[in-house]
Order: sequence, then structure tokens, then C-alpha cells
Amino acid sequence: MKNDRRFHVVQISRDTDLLRLSPKSEPAQRQLDYARELDKRAPGAAVTIIVLNRDAPVDGWQRENLRVVSVGWSVRGSLDCLRTLHSLHRTRPISVITTQVPYDEAWLALVAGRWHGIPVIGQIHSDVFTEHPAARAAGGVVRAVRGWVARRTLGAFAAVRTVSSESRISSARFAAAVPVSTIPVPVAMVSPRAKLVPLPLKLPLVIFVGRLAPDKDLSTWLKVARAVSHLHAEARFAMIGDGPERGRLEREAAELGLRGVLTFEGIVPYAELRHVYARATVLLLTSRDEAFGRVLVEAASQGTPSVSTSLSGPREVIVNGVTGFLHEVGDVDGLTRSVSTLLDQPQRAAAMGARARELVTVKFNPETLRAAWVDMWIETARAGRIAS
Repeated sequence: MKNDRRFHVVQISRDTDLLRLSPKSEPAQRQLDYARELDKRAPGAAVTIIVLNRDAPVDGWQRENLRVVSVGWSVRGSLDCLRTLHSLHRTRPISVITTQVPYDEAWLALVAGRWHGIPVIGQIHSDVFTEHPAARAAGGVVRAVRGWVARRTLGAFAAVRTVSSESRISSARFAAAVPVSTIPVPVAMVSPRAKLVPLPLKLPLVIFVGRLAPDKDLSTWLKVARAVSHLHAEARFAMIGDGPERGRLEREAAELGLRGVLTFEGIVPYAELRHVYARATVLLLTSRDEAFGRVLVEAASQGTPSVSTSLSGPREVIVNGVTGFLHEVGDVDGLTRSVSTLLDQPQRAAAMGARARELVTVKFNPETLRAAWVDMWIETARAGRIAS
């Protein structure tokens, strides 16, 4: 590529986990892998990530050709973000900007892109257009406004990345002249080079992994757990993760009589999560909104099938009846039946888990996905389409 040593990618992110650099930080390691991949294609190139942070200001960090900077996220923070973009461009001209969402800070990126002649890639990591009505109702005015804004910004991007094929199709309706690509987020647990080994003995354990937040509809998860526990006295349940709903869920679990069979494990270090998945019989996901379903890929990589609500992300990962089961949002009876089936039939559960592992090893090969995202940076910068 011409002027490789000046190639500069700037990403705008909301992931504050990126502000903590450590070998155990999966987001930071993933971004380092992207930066290293870019350096292979364009030696001397650089990646800068602007992290929008609502908490107190923190120092960023730099490792190899990747730099992370923190910017406050508020009305004043919007101006700070623009100033940071201008400052970065003066120091080292930006070749392409990427945004994590197609609304909010996307406007800032498009303004800076137009001002300086920089192409901008919009990303869609949540399905703001086609998800279940329950998700729209729960999201209320904020979700509706974001959807309205997204529909009007998509056509202004130089390119759009989605994380599921269904999201790509729905997004293309509002960006007919814009290249739209599906590139799921690489999952570190998927190891295409590793030799498949016999799966460990599973426990009668049903798990949830993720943020304890309203969009996960964990009240439904608890209802399923109660119903399953009545059918399988030996079954145990675990919620891995933390979030704003934890206190309420602990109280609700006690009211449902789950105190003796359900544990709230809190946040488990990423390096230890594979062992959590590996010993579970099934991952249960009851989300109302799931554009990708990263935890489904992680579970499958450890030979654990999933039972999930049928949304665009889970449909991308689960082959219904082959590598797991899919049900409508809020279908407590159906979700209960499928979880009970896997507990009743451990050989079937093992066979489904093995198929799931084979599928994600091919479909979600992290090396392929990493290369595709870096290719998109390079190709978009080369095309040079600027917001009008």
C-alpha cells in the first residue's frame, strides 16, 4: 500500500475495558491482534482507539503500534472527542475512522470525516431495526430515537460493518449505495489450530454468562431455572457476570425458591471462562436483543450446546436441533423443554456440543475474521468515499 508508514486507523469505542491493559484483558488483546495484523499488511501503520468514558478520566496506554486514549462522554465530552480527532489528525493524518455504533458519536465521526476528508466506517453491534417487539418495547424512547438516527446516518458512511447476516440485510435497506459487510467479532476461545480433544465430563449444570442487564431478560431465565429444577432435582444453575440487575435478580431468585440450586458467581476472569463452559451441560440465553451472541460461540468452542431465544445473533450461531435449540422470546415452556432434554439425554447433548464446536471452529475462525476487518480498513481508506 502506498504510504504504508503513514496509514492511521482511529476507532471510537465505548468499551471501557480497553482502558485496562493486561494479559487477562480479552478486549485489549483482541485490539492488539488487529493492530499487529495491520502492521503485517502496512508496515509502520498505527491504530488509535478513543474510548468514551463516563467515569473519572484515566490515563491511556500504548503498546507496539496501538494507542488507547480516554475521553469523557457527555455534552462537553462530545467537544472533547472532536478536539481529540482534530489533534490526532494534525499529529498523524487519519486514513480511516470507525465508530462502534451508527448513532450518538457517529455524528462526531462523520463531521470530522467531512471536515478533514476522512472516510468513516459505521458498525452495528446491536440489531436496531428488526429485533423482537419485546426488545423495542423495553428500549422505549431511547431505542426508537437511536433507530431513527441510525437509519439516517447509514447512507453517509463510507462502509458499514455488521456482526450478523440478518443485520446486514436489514441495514442495507437504508444504505443502498454503501458497501455493507458481515464480520463477527473474533472469539479468542475458538482455536482453529488446536487439535480437538475429547470433551470433559459434563455436570448437570445450566449457566448464563454475560452482563446482568435488562436486555438479557433474566427474569425469564429464572423462571426457566425454577421449572427445570422441579423436573431435575440434581440440576444446578449459575449466573456468571455482573451488572445493574444483580441485586434485583438475587431477590427474585430467593422468592422463586432457587437459593439452594443457583449461585451468582460474579465476574470470572476470561482465562478461566473456558473451564466454566466446559463443565456445563448447557448455556441458557433468554435475551430480548442479541445481534451476535458472543457467549454462544464461546460455549460452542468448549463443546457446550446452547438453548437460546431466536434472534438474529443466535440464529447466526445455532443450527436449531443440531447444535442447540432456538425458541421465541419469553417462551418459558419451550426453553424449559429444551434444557430438560439436554439434561435428560447427556449423549445427545454431547453430540450437539461436538457439532457446535466443529461449526464455530470453521465459521468463526478468528484469524479469518481479524483479516477481514483489517481488509475493510484498508479498502475503505483506498476507496476514499467521504460523507456528503
